[in-house]
Amino acid sequence: MHTIEVEAKSVKEAIALACEQLQTTEDNLSVEVLQDGSGLFSLFSGKKAKIRARKVTAPAPDTTEAVAELRRILERIVRCIDPEASVETLTHHEETVLHIVSADSALFIGKKGQTLEAFQYLINKIKMHHCKDAPHLIVDAGSYRQRHIESLAALAKRLSEKAKQRNCAVSTAPLAPSDRRIIHLTLKDDSTLTTRSKGDGFFRKVIIAPRYAGASRQHREPSAIEKRTEMQ
Repeated sequence: MHTIEVEAKSVKEAIALACEQLQTTEDNLSVEVLQDGSGLFSLFSGKKAKIRARKVTAPAPDTTEAVAELRRILERIVRCIDPEASVETLTHHEETVLHIVSADSALFIGKKGQTLEAFQYLINKIKMHHCKDAPHLIVDAGSYRQRHIESLAALAKRLSEKAKQRNCAVSTAPLAPSDRRIIHLTLKDDSTLTTRSKGDGFFRKVIIAPRYAGASRQHREPSAIEKRTEMQ
């Protein structure tokens, strides 16, 4: 079972970062505190909290009917925009996808996928209130998300090679949580690297660093030209 070690200013923040990297909630996380990082002394020493965490897998409930009901809800919503549209349920890499089928997929994708993000946020909010046992749902249209995932996975691999060649940490541009997860998951099996999120708010960078890089090798921010190249 995949185990990670995370450092942060506090144990609470370290747990939040572990949840993000392992794509789970605190309820499904087994946490061992390696270093507390709290107390008066830590204010002067800069000592960070450190935890070891792993995802605990519980028996999955039967969520077939819950997902079917959420599919019907989303279909009613999208038909207010395109009366001919429909929604089908797909499974991709163990994720449940509600795929909007329409002659005009761009209508549901929006600029940089923002409309899809809105649909996904809405349907998962409905899930939390009425179908809590259902899995987290991905909303897609025109296979946009699959192309986006492939693009982010390629970005993660390019940056990982750069980090290894330079023997120092590199970072992505600020990314949404779902995009950061793809970076973490793409590189999670590479034992020579570590990944962590950095920043505050919704959009954060992902730092990719050689696991055994020397302490003198500091994190290098990509230039504006590199950022544009990496996100293409």
